Amino acid sequence: MAILEQAQVVSYELRDVLFEKGEQLTHVYFPITGMISLLTVLADGTFIEAMTVGYEGMAGLPLFHRVTTERLKGVCQIEGSVYRIPADAFLGIIETSPELSRMLHRYSQFANDAMAQSAACNSIHLIEQRCARWLLLTADAVKSGSFTLTQEFLSQMLAVRRSGVTAAMGTLERQNLIAARYGAVTILDKAGLARISCECYQTIRDRRRDLLS
Repeated sequence: MAILEQAQVVSYELRDVLFEKGEQLTHVYFPITGMISLLTVLADGTFIEAMTVGYEGMAGLPLFHRVTTERLKGVCQIEGSVYRIPADAFLGIIETSPELSRMLHRYSQFANDAMAQSAACNSIHLIEQRCARWLLLTADAVKSGSFTLTQEFLSQMLAVRRSGVTAAMGTLERQNLIAARYGAVTILDKAGLARISCECYQTIRDRRRDLLS
């Protein structure tokens, strides 16, 4: 496959920055393992997660639309490896690969839908519901029920106080839905966690199935 011939496998650790808001995109990234967070950053430095990118996705999507700057910040949220491809090589590949272009058009639509749903969720739903949604989407993205996570980082992703996340995670743990230790979370009952979550998890999951399967 042409895209693999141009790709370099690169490993990232937790909180490594792949690109900053407003930067020129020099590469695109296709996760193999781990997960990337795309963050909306405000003028005062506050940020909130707009979308997660796992094994089915791509970071640096504006370049597919011939936009060379990124409006979001890309951060490694769960350590792992990615295929990293130089921007010029990527643009050359999509010019000669109609199937890849078709797939990325569909992924682009999914990304827009997922970000819109997450924005609505963060505005309306309870912290417990939002935590459940985030944990479920993360498990899907990394294909594992166990992953590294601190409550501080989750509070930043959801733009809520750490005390609120601590209380929400405690509620989920007391219901035996998750097991949380410092720096790690394991989902014990995915179906039960889905029942606690708001409608947004299932909506995003259904959209992923419709567009990416």
